[in-house]
Amino acid sequence: MARAVQLALTSRQGRTGGAASEALGSAVSEIRTTVVVSPREQFRWTRAALESVFAHTEVPYRLVYIDGASPAPVQRYLRLRARQRGFTLVRSEHYISPMEARALALPHVDTEYVCFVDNDVLVTRGWLDRLVRCADETEAWAVGPLYCNEEPTRGLIHMAGGLAHILEENGRRSFFEEHRFPRRLVRDVQAHLRREPTELVEFHCKLLRTETFDKFDLLDKRYLSCGESLDLCLQLREAGYPVYLEPSAIVSNQQPPPFLWSGLPFYLLRWSDAWNRISLRCFRERWNLPADDWWVGDHYRWLTGHRELATEWMAEKTRRILGWQRGNRAARRLVEALHRRVIRQDLQRRPELGDYERTAPRPAFPAPKP
Repeated sequence: MARAVQLALTSRQGRTGGAASEALGSAVSEIRTTVVVSPREQFRWTRAALESVFAHTEVPYRLVYIDGASPAPVQRYLRLRARQRGFTLVRSEHYISPMEARALALPHVDTEYVCFVDNDVLVTRGWLDRLVRCADETEAWAVGPLYCNEEPTRGLIHMAGGLAHILEENGRRSFFEEHRFPRRLVRDVQAHLRREPTELVEFHCKLLRTETFDKFDLLDKRYLSCGESLDLCLQLREAGYPVYLEPSAIVSNQQPPPFLWSGLPFYLLRWSDAWNRISLRCFRERWNLPADDWWVGDHYRWLTGHRELATEWMAEKTRRILGWQRGNRAARRLVEALHRRVIRQDLQRRPELGDYERTAPRPAFPAPKP
């Protein structure tokens, strides 16, 4: 069950008289974008990420924050900031996928644009204004910033757009994805960074025309851990709607480890084997890809490895107490037990996914491409 707490600007207008009230009303009427913040994989960066939105967003905007069963201290912080800043806070009392979170947010969006931002992303000054300006000037339907990792000032690139398309050869379809400039520093590739069409922008931060959701099927509940960004970009480009990179807008995704102990169950659900297999099966079926598609197997390998970061983090603790071998075994058993529990609880909540999960194949890890 999700519960919305809306603390709207109208309450503040009611305490503002005369010309000041008219000026505030005019400013509100110029709001063209709703920023939606939703959980990605952790809660540790909630405060820093949200405060970066407040500090570095210069154009008028509405804010809808989706809280997916965050730990009590995070929940208290979000409620306090919602009262202070007057934004819409929607809380679910159980863990939710990013796709579920976006679906909860959309009924609160009535602006021309909606910008989705993960709850572990730090934005930088001017980010939203530059994304909107790009959409206005290029008529793009989706715009992504320059995506970085770690502290934004370091300039370590996650991706600067990329490739994402279907290939057909000898009657066989396959999917190809490639990030542009991964793990490179901005200063080393600055000359190559410019506003341009791209095949791929991600939900770490993505500006969309809100009417996109009226034209396309973008809320498939089977997308739990991956695939939705790729699906969206494929649909848009197939229909002839431009997708753009705007590298003057910069955001930075903060990745674990370390973890909060209280956030570990969500992380394990987010990258669980069941969610991964369901999501990859959904993507394959929607785009008519074979079960042994190379990208599907390779991405399954990445998803599995990303989940195992939690085991490695746990093992650092257990090895100090139990020694190397016993500590590693204990960490793996603890994490796997928690992994099984959160999956069982989630599928009990959504039995319609149970049969789909049971028949979703486990992709084989492919040999590396030459």
